[in-house]
Amino acid sequence: MVQIVFLTRFTVGAAFVSQDLADGPHLAAGVLVWWLAVVAAYLVNGVLDVKEDRANGSARPIARGDLPERTAALLTAVAGAGSLLLSLYVPGLTLWVALFLLLGWLYSAPPFPAKRWSSTCAVVVFGLGWTSFASGAVAVGGELGPSGLVFATVMSAWMALVGAVVKDLGDVEGDAVGGRRTVAVRYGAARARAVAVAGALVVGAGGVLAALVWAPLTLAGAVPLAIGAVCMVAQIVRTARDADGDKETRRSAYRVFMRTQFAANVAMLLALLLHGPA
Repeated sequence: MVQIVFLTRFTVGAAFVSQDLADGPHLAAGVLVWWLAVVAAYLVNGVLDVKEDRANGSARPIARGDLPERTAALLTAVAGAGSLLLSLYVPGLTLWVALFLLLGWLYSAPPFPAKRWSSTCAVVVFGLGWTSFASGAVAVGGELGPSGLVFATVMSAWMALVGAVVKDLGDVEGDAVGGRRTVAVRYGAARARAVAVAGALVVGAGGVLAALVWAPLTLAGAVPLAIGAVCMVAQIVRTARDADGDKETRRSAYRVFMRTQFAANVAMLLALLLHGPA
């Protein structure tokens, strides 16, 4: 699902610029390039998160032992190198791929992995989202205009201020074992839930307001995002009493986050396909 959402962001970024069939080969190559880059970043995280993932009972293949760490490391190198090599076919994409891979490395890798603190995690996660939208635009020979900039910024803020926080709610034990100093680990789940609620309300309302002021077309994605933000708050409030004991309950807010961003991106993509580039 994570990989699908990253590719959806990339495609939305391209749709903000063009739906010209002449751009098809570059767009198809760009999607493949971006998928390889996402796989590389995801595998780096999987390799370096084994200790935390196992403590959290994660079903990720490296943590389960289905994918040996040495093999995963080799696949990471192949995917990263392949994304950089293939990006040469798409003018202007190589630098964006390199930046994405760097951000993926900074998120997970020692000596100062961004994942260790909620603040640095938010910055890097924002960058991973924003570069995905911008790279889609570059793949079809353009750049994000005002509407694309508004939507990319709002959706990346959703990742940074909401997703990065609620993800930690279900992983407190493993994060503590791995030495992380997230809001949930340092101050407890109640404080993390409060931060997530504030982030959801700010981004949900801010997305609609930004659309009304600067980019009316992006209401197509901002409205589902605002609805999802309300659902997120309701879910957090509803489950707060039981959230300290049941892991699946603690992870329920993250599932709402994922569904919301997927719905908002797909709605925006459909609007662009019907309306044309913005």
